[in-house]
Amino acid sequence: MIRMLCPEPQNFSEKGLAYAKSKVEFTSQQINQAEFELRAPEFEAVLIRFNTQVGSKVMGKNSNLKSVLSPTTGLDHIDFDAAKNHNVDIFHLKGQKKFLNSISGTAEHTIALMLALLRKIPSSFEAFKTGQWEQGSFRGREVSGKTLGIVGYGRLGKKVARIGLAFGMKIAVYDPYIDSFPKNTISYKSFFNLLPEIDILSIHVPLLVETKHLIGLREIELMKPGSILINTSRGDVVSTQALIKALQSGHLAGAALDVIDREHCIEKEGHPLIAFAKDNDNLLVTPHIGGSTYESVEKTDLFILKRFFQSI
Repeated sequence: MIRMLCPEPQNFSEKGLAYAKSKVEFTSQQINQAEFELRAPEFEAVLIRFNTQVGSKVMGKNSNLKSVLSPTTGLDHIDFDAAKNHNVDIFHLKGQKKFLNSISGTAEHTIALMLALLRKIPSSFEAFKTGQWEQGSFRGREVSGKTLGIVGYGRLGKKVARIGLAFGMKIAVYDPYIDSFPKNTISYKSFFNLLPEIDILSIHVPLLVETKHLIGLREIELMKPGSILINTSRGDVVSTQALIKALQSGHLAGAALDVIDREHCIEKEGHPLIAFAKDNDNLLVTPHIGGSTYESVEKTDLFILKRFFQSI
């Protein structure tokens, strides 16, 4: 019988875990990266999300591992070269367009971050906890009439655009891999021409060689003074150093992130964004929870598990 290890059960649904348990010899236990690398080679399959890195340490001649199941579209936590070299199959969500159209968590979270930042919701709630009840310090900004720039007009970019339109926003789009766009959007052939025209930038691109630090100091300086940045894609798409500099100077009025660079090391090493956030209220960060809704997690768990079991 196939043995499957899930090192982060807290990130999976009850139905997904129960389904896996009914099909294989299933070990579900929260363990850290070091322990995972020691134990994973004993198993034929692993069920993971972003918190677990799968690389050459768990694959190879002395490993039993044959399948990696990751119900995610982002895959930078998996070493595909090592998997190919050791004939390990990767089951993931990237490219599953029909199914993914039913998943809305990350798009909704993008809008939630944007509204929370512009309306100063976190800081006003913190003030309430200390007994304050006044409005002047927490006057925010409306999204209606603002121009929302969307970089990457795939599944998530399109969902965010539709919500933005419902709010009365103007939608400006840049995606070099798409030729035609809806009439209710303004498309730009050049990323650098888009940036000066928008009030809010929302990023929806995968992490590739060409998208690492896609948003750096040069790009941020092209944005309007007082604009804001939202990133729910991957942390390395934005230069942390450039972002902090722009927030400190006030060139960016704010930023809201669901992803940061080196997020897998944050508990061990800390992060410069933590230090900045302690003394500034123009930064909002959530711990990569965009797709972490009960509905989305359950749907994606069952989808990827069923794909795996149909293949064996």
